[in-house]
Amino acid sequence: MPNPPGFPPTVLGKPYPGTGLLTTINLEEGWVSIEHQEIKDLMPAMTMEFWVRNRSLMKGLRVGDKVDFVVVEDRKGQYLKELKKVPPNR
Repeated sequence: MPNPPGFPPTVLGKPYPGTGLLTTINLEEGWVSIEHQEIKDLMPAMTMEFWVRNRSLMKGLRVGDKVDFVVVEDRKGQYLKELKKVPPNR
């Protein structure tokens, strides 16, 4: 998938950290939607769905939670390798 204009090509296997607000959690299909800030070297701020291969990462999260996450791309596409709630004081 080509990156938006102004962003370099995605490096397979490279972790891209981001922060955002959970807007949808789909445990059954294994994806979340996050309204995120710019993800440096990957994409501008937007709301986007991300696959979560390890569904245990979604446990305890709720729509409206602020989260830190790490996007990785492999030959199958982009997915979240890390997903955790941001502590309330941050």
